[in-house]
Amino acid sequence: MNRHIYRFIFLIPVFLGLLSLNSCLPEQKVANAFIQSRQVINLLVNPPEMVYKYNHKGEVVEGFDSLKPVQQDSALWATSRYIQFLSDSIILENYMNNFIEELRILGFNVYLASVADSFDASKPQSYVLDMSQVQIDEYLYPLEDEADFFDSVYFKRVNLNAVDFSCWFDLRKANVENTRTTVLYATSTAYDSFEGRFFNDPFSGQIRYRYSIDSLAQKDVYAMATYLGKKHAGYLYDFFLNQYIAKNLPEGLEMIDYFHFNRKRQTIVSAYEERFEILGTK
Repeated sequence: MNRHIYRFIFLIPVFLGLLSLNSCLPEQKVANAFIQSRQVINLLVNPPEMVYKYNHKGEVVEGFDSLKPVQQDSALWATSRYIQFLSDSIILENYMNNFIEELRILGFNVYLASVADSFDASKPQSYVLDMSQVQIDEYLYPLEDEADFFDSVYFKRVNLNAVDFSCWFDLRKANVENTRTTVLYATSTAYDSFEGRFFNDPFSGQIRYRYSIDSLAQKDVYAMATYLGKKHAGYLYDFFLNQYIAKNLPEGLEMIDYFHFNRKRQTIVSAYEERFEILGTK
């Protein structure tokens, strides 16, 4: 028998091979120097004004392909399970409050537009971070399960509700003429909680499938915004950390990994996929 359990997740990684700040690897030594120096980074943060929200569940709308684009948009909005009910203000408040709080814990001097006059752009480590877009997409995730019974393979497909939470950031040096902007991106997914398995029904002799779904709720999307605010603050710290490592490695050495600083454990670990994707510069 085959048993699968899918929980509501934010793609939390399992970090392997924790490395202490006293590790002897060259990258670790340089990273340790950055962390211990507690370099002050001044950051002017410009939050987004709205959240872009899209429903991609066209398959649940009868005759969807025959509708005009405007009608498709209206139908998708009206049949959405989440996006039509989500409040932009709550999402942004949850996200931004935790983003800024975690940045300050990590040592950033954070300024918002309301106190922009206090932001000293002339300091060498001064940057502007524009949150160019926050986007939420809902869709159906097709889960496929299978099991072998008596030399036969049985399949079951179940559609789970899924929500992607994506953010784009534009980062640039402050008060520098013709400075280049680095575009950073991150996305995370949450699913319905699911548990299912195949079993041999002793009364009928047939192979059946039993499952239960604990559906993703609106409050879970708001919790996701809270969680990712803290997570993305860590991603930004890691971006500066890895920039420092690359610049300060001994001559002739190149970085072999991208690193994450675990603030609570005071360790440096491999980031794996838990990091900003650098989309380029402009």
